[in-house]
Amino acid sequence: MKKQIIYIVLLVILSLPFGVKAQDFRAGVQFGIVPSQVDGDGLTGYNKIGLMGGAFVERNISKNVFLFTDLSFTMKGSRVASSKNVNFDQVELTTNYIDWGLYAGYRLSNKIDLKAGLVPSVLIYHKECTAGGIELFGEDTFRPLNLLVSCGANYHFSKHFSINATYNYSIVSIRPGELVMIDFHIGETHAQYHNYINLSLMYHF
Repeated sequence: MKKQIIYIVLLVILSLPFGVKAQDFRAGVQFGIVPSQVDGDGLTGYNKIGLMGGAFVERNISKNVFLFTDLSFTMKGSRVASSKNVNFDQVELTTNYIDWGLYAGYRLSNKIDLKAGLVPSVLIYHKECTAGGIELFGEDTFRPLNLLVSCGANYHFSKHFSINATYNYSIVSIRPGELVMIDFHIGETHAQYHNYINLSLMYHF
């Protein structure tokens, strides 16, 4: 029932600017992994591996152009490179979001699609721990909403299955930094931004 509600909502969104033709739509589900890091936290490398899963709808605009939207649960964050690192000054971050991807796409061939768009994102859970595993409790400075830019490609290897790879980066910081004057402009220092790759298997109904 929940899956049907998601499909209905996404179909309505995509059909608003255009005439509705059922054959122009294709829906499905996707599941995958999310190698991620957080820029600005002092750690480097896509060492945090999260999971993602959700539903999507695709609408054909022409032979080569399409619109694509998905709604997914995504686990992101950061992690130190080695589990043997117990430096308490380094903080690992776990965040869970509901992501709503809005894309425009172009078909290079029957097998390869390119797409780019924006991903509004809602924070539903977060946790900070030291590299030694001690959970930190402090002032909650995380923004409840985030906005990311995203681009990537799909490879269709059968009628119903494809592989999706997208790169995603926060346009807005996930937690505010300090406002300072930088070259006569107000800028934000020590802010943090999501930086992650989404690798998923997609099933098209």
